[in-house]
Amino acid sequence: MSEIKEKFDRTEKIGVIGSPSSTAGLNIDILGTAVKKRLVGGLSVFHYTQDSEDHYAMGQITEVEMQNVWTQDPTMRGIIRQKGRVDPITERQDVHTAKMMVSSVFSDGSKGIEPSSLGTVPATGTSIRLLDQPIMESLFANYQDELFYLGNAYGTSIPMPMWFKHFGKSRAGSGGVGEAYHIGVFGKTGSGKSVLAKMMMMGYAKHPSMSIFVLDPQGEFASDLTDASPLRKVLVEKLGRNVEVYDLHNLVLTDKELFKRILANSGFFEELGIILDANRGRAASEVLKALQPRKRAAKKDDLSSFGIDPESSSSDSIPLHQAYTRDAFDRIWDALGREQVQNYIYTSKDTRERLSSRYETADPDEFYERWRKVANLFKYERGVRAVNIQDLVKKIGERQGNTIIIDFSENNIPPDTYWNDSIRFILIGEFLKMIKNEAEEAYRAKQLLNCLVVIDEAHRLAPREDPETEDMKIVKDSLIDAIRTTRKYGLGWMFISQTLSSLHREIISQIRVYVFGFGLGWGIERFALRDIIGGAEDAIQLYQMFRDPQSSLGERTYPFMTIGPISPLSFSGTPLFFNALKYPDDFVRMNFD
Repeated sequence: MSEIKEKFDRTEKIGVIGSPSSTAGLNIDILGTAVKKRLVGGLSVFHYTQDSEDHYAMGQITEVEMQNVWTQDPTMRGIIRQKGRVDPITERQDVHTAKMMVSSVFSDGSKGIEPSSLGTVPATGTSIRLLDQPIMESLFANYQDELFYLGNAYGTSIPMPMWFKHFGKSRAGSGGVGEAYHIGVFGKTGSGKSVLAKMMMMGYAKHPSMSIFVLDPQGEFASDLTDASPLRKVLVEKLGRNVEVYDLHNLVLTDKELFKRILANSGFFEELGIILDANRGRAASEVLKALQPRKRAAKKDDLSSFGIDPESSSSDSIPLHQAYTRDAFDRIWDALGREQVQNYIYTSKDTRERLSSRYETADPDEFYERWRKVANLFKYERGVRAVNIQDLVKKIGERQGNTIIIDFSENNIPPDTYWNDSIRFILIGEFLKMIKNEAEEAYRAKQLLNCLVVIDEAHRLAPREDPETEDMKIVKDSLIDAIRTTRKYGLGWMFISQTLSSLHREIISQIRVYVFGFGLGWGIERFALRDIIGGAEDAIQLYQMFRDPQSSLGERTYPFMTIGPISPLSFSGTPLFFNALKYPDDFVRMNFD
């Protein structure tokens, strides 16, 4: 008798396979000794023979049902209504059944434990037993180093084994899958999705060859990676990773076109009455020409097109990292007052006169303060940790275990720097473009980038509806294009969102691993959820039983449903259910101690 068979025989028997059953789902007749146990969500296992080999099938019980045919008789119901119970009919004649979804199957043959499939329906009377830790250890004895834990099986204390394989090429002992996975973590506010996403990120961080890049609009990840945080200590001390957190104090922009876009969206020109996008774009172009004119002009008249007076202005270029100076501002302010420049910005007489009037009455000192706050985004001298965003993105291609978080939240905006949603989207769009370019360059060099990009508040960056601005549209289109094309580059994306219905369909359709927290089981969200898991009503019903973590008495629990290649127990594509580990204490203890 094999080791696993001995352990199986020692486990608790809770029922037998009943009729009707199929390979899609089993009906379980629950034993009288188990009817008062909490079975829903519990991991169960049964043994059967297939192709002359021992097989062990595992899954979760999704529903328990009770019937009593005697109490369904109208006469008996009348008696029960009067007396409350009728011995020995009530309770003793109750029949309890359960539904079980098989999520994984293993064969125990001449080659040892190997994945298999449920290719037949075992006979009625086949024993169903509670899966315990000893059996789990036997099944995955050869994979212990690859296992990771996010939580316990729903409603139990049994750790649910997970694995997070890196996206690089598969080599002996490397655990690589040779392509990227796209991941979605969904749930309402307070469902624990952001914390779970951090835990999943840590699963990938165990691979020293894998880079992680986090675009953090709300500062959720950055706040948990302070110098003294448990998460940072694990990343640095236990995993030996390089962790870098940047916000607007550190980022330095260098691109000329980016300068024009940010200036045009900063509100600087609106104060002069330049309202429309096209006009603001032309004004921004003239400003850049004033800062960085051509060194030589063939004709004297050509200089006017750059906003430069050939008789009185210098043609020396002012680099963008010095655009914050008063000298730079004086040059562009002088240019904006010139007739030739105003004629270029506005072609109609009325609008030019309005611009000229606003300019003449404007206070240059006030405009300098607005100018300086924009130009400070391009200022190298802003700090010792200043880094331009091109060099920052290059770090993810070094494949040395870099973990980089970009904090775009308003909590850390320097007081001398202009910031709004429009600029946030512009910068995020630049990062997305450069990350994809980095992945393409690696692919052309016959390498895989092996990088996971984490995006919080994804429904704001890639909404289902049409974006309000061109900059938001650029970000949305970039994400949709990336999720379609970057998997083969070894570049994967993790999208964290409060909603399914508001996230663009293309994003959802390309996701390989889904994790759902509380709050998506009703209305339009339920329909979206049903489509993703293939209409498995048993799974939806169990998901709808999730308790709101915010309404819990005592210690909160955070339930999740997941589907996809995230666990050795789910390679059949069947949803799994678990309660997240207490973070950070239990999580760190289970995975890193």
